[in-house]
Amino acid sequence: MMEASQAIAIRNRIIGILVKRARLRAGKSQRECAAFLGCTPFTFGQYEKGLKGFSLPQLEALAYFLDVPAPSLWDDQYPEPAPTDTPDLPMEQLMLLRRKILAVQFRQCRQAAGYTQREIGELLGRSAHIVSQYERGKRDIPLAELEIVAEQCGKALEDFVDEDTIPLGPAQQERQMLARLNELPDDVRAFVLNPTNALYLRIAMLLSVLQADDLRRIAETILDITY
Repeated sequence: MMEASQAIAIRNRIIGILVKRARLRAGKSQRECAAFLGCTPFTFGQYEKGLKGFSLPQLEALAYFLDVPAPSLWDDQYPEPAPTDTPDLPMEQLMLLRRKILAVQFRQCRQAAGYTQREIGELLGRSAHIVSQYERGKRDIPLAELEIVAEQCGKALEDFVDEDTIPLGPAQQERQMLARLNELPDDVRAFVLNPTNALYLRIAMLLSVLQADDLRRIAETILDITY
């Protein structure tokens, strides 16, 4: 079995390649991405070379900045859409919040699986002090290390992904809506996609926010008119 240190190094390299590919397709420079993440261009260059490991919050933020689905930055089989313009957000504060949330998730994952900080440190080739910093949100958790811990604890990376703190970019929002539309039954999807049914859909939207008593009164009125 491949040692964790080797697996982490290879994984960091793959993620760096995927990030570089997305960055070039989006027409962004290393300097722009570094400024967005709040690091130096040199540090960002180390991330892209796989010499340092991107954290999940950093990748989520980059996905927003480059307007690509977040999984496309760690899964080379994931198709990525064309980039579009995205509004400015206080990304530095959002990433800090995301790091703290992830720290709690990381600690809860370890504790639920019955591992100590020292045991997780040994698994990753890190000290217990570094693991403690991960769990207090003092240090970013490289994605490659998060994947190893998640697998060891019986979790999947998807269990840690958050689409609320750092919002989806427009392209990913569109992809998500299309995916949800495709999950609908064929007849329902056909009804929704028919422009002539827009009025009925709007009525349904209005009815969906009414209280039960209001709906009951409307139903009674319809019955009075009908009979």
